[in-house]
Amino acid sequence: MVKIFKKTLKQESGFTMIELLVAISVFTIIIAITSGIFITSLRSDRTSIALISANSDAELTLEQMARMIRKGIGTTFETETVCTAGPANCPSDGNPIEYKCLKFLYGNDHITYRWNAAAKSLEWNIGANSYADCSADASSGYFSGIVSENLRVDFANFRVDNTVSQYYPRITLLLRVGANNTQISSQTPFTNLETTISPRNDIRY
Repeated sequence: MVKIFKKTLKQESGFTMIELLVAISVFTIIIAITSGIFITSLRSDRTSIALISANSDAELTLEQMARMIRKGIGTTFETETVCTAGPANCPSDGNPIEYKCLKFLYGNDHITYRWNAAAKSLEWNIGANSYADCSADASSGYFSGIVSENLRVDFANFRVDNTVSQYYPRITLLLRVGANNTQISSQTPFTNLETTISPRNDIRY
């Protein structure tokens, strides 16, 4: 009878302390790995959504700019590059670019589009009598933003091809955009966008 009782106790004994520690350790590792994958996936999804939204905003901005430029074709287009120091034709002098501008007449109004390198944004000004100063300080209030807050314009360029006609040029707008105001905005992928605006009916003179 005593031998049977001892055997029953041995069969009903639980886990040892070492077994419990090993089980808890394995469970903790699994939870940590799963949590890491979930957080990484969540950040990736947020980044993708932010980039899609930024691309949509950038395409809308390009469309609005192109609409105004088409109505301005038939006038003189000017481009200007401003650096932090040195001549306007830098970066040959090694100084970083501060502003790039595109200027043209829209009816009787003087339109100036500007890429602000410091703010990573696109800005514009409309003047009745003259174009805005491309090098005007951002705090002067001459220029106002034309892109949403979630859009970061890492680079912009304006090209005017008037080799065929001065008044009917081909205007090319180039943007490199990314998502702004994200936790990993500095590592967010960017997208290159380009559009070319030609004279209506491809007029040549």
